[in-house]
This record gives sequence, structure tokens and C-alpha cells, in this order.
Amino acid sequence: MIQKQCVHELLPGQCAICVKPPWGINTIVYTTKGGNCFHNWSECIYLETGQNYAYSQGMNNHIISPVQWSAVRDRRDPCKWCCAIYLSSEDKQENCKANINNAWTDAIFIKYTVNSEKHKINQILVPETGVVYFLLDSKIKF
Repeated sequence: MIQKQCVHELLPGQCAICVKPPWGINTIVYTTKGGNCFHNWSECIYLETGQNYAYSQGMNNHIISPVQWSAVRDRRDPCKWCCAIYLSSEDKQENCKANINNAWTDAIFIKYTVNSEKHKINQILVPETGVVYFLLDSKIKF
């Protein structure tokens, strides 16, 4: 059986450009010229915090640019917030119930952070759909 080659004329898994990212990392990620991490989302709370910190220190805020994960995977670390599913090990994940659309659903607690208003924001994964939600404490039960 002949395997189909990628657009770069390599077999699947051989091409560093076409390689599929691991689960929990998007194919397109976001970076800035001055940052050390890549982010799954351009509106990541940690990315925004980094931009605000740079500005407060009199540094330039660089443009947030979309880039293929394969282009930065060996040069930057994944963000501890928006790549938390990828970074978390299954033994540290905790089952919970999440109130989504007024219905309690089986979910997995991944990580929390505190936003600028001092609210705890919980990152929750619903395994049935693969969707990540960000919920306040009142919307989850352990």
C-alpha cells in the first residue's frame, strides 16, 4: 500500500511542517516578538497580562501574530494557562460537575487562575464534546 505524501513530498509523520500537534495544542498558535511562550488563543489571559506588564515597564507591545505550531514548537514553551490541558497529567485532573447552559454536566477540572477583578476562573473540559469552558466557582461542584 502506497502512503500519501504531504505537500512537501514526505511521508506522514516525517514532515516537521505538516506534523499534527499533540492533543491540547492548536495547529495555529499565537506569539509576540518579545514573548517566550506560544498561546492557543489570541485572547489568552496570560498573553494579555504579559502585554500589560511589558507596557507598564515602558517596553513595546509587539503585535500578536498567528503562526503554525510546528514553526515554534522547538523554540517556545506552551502557555501554562491556555495550553493547560496539554501540560496537565491525567493523575492531576479532577472530575467535577459543571453548570453549562443551566444543566450540570460531567466535566474535568484542569486549572484555575485569578482575573483582574480577583475572580477565580476555572478551566473545565467537557470530555463528551471536547469543549473547554471558563467558569466561576459557583458553576462547578467537586
